[in-house]
Amino acid sequence: MTAGLDETLAKQRGEDAMIAIQGALVLSHGLRNFAPFQRVIQQLPQQLCRDL
Repeated sequence: MTAGLDETLAKQRGEDAMIAIQGALVLSHGLRNFAPFQRVIQQLPQQLCRDL
């Protein structure tokens, strides 16, 4: 589902979301601090839905 976005842009945003989530998980684990992961999860809806 592209939610009205160009298919390529929708795919890129999905990939970017996965990169951000995985990166935040790795960072949070390394720092032993859950805050980076929480921040990414909190920001994702705005990033995924911008320009809709």
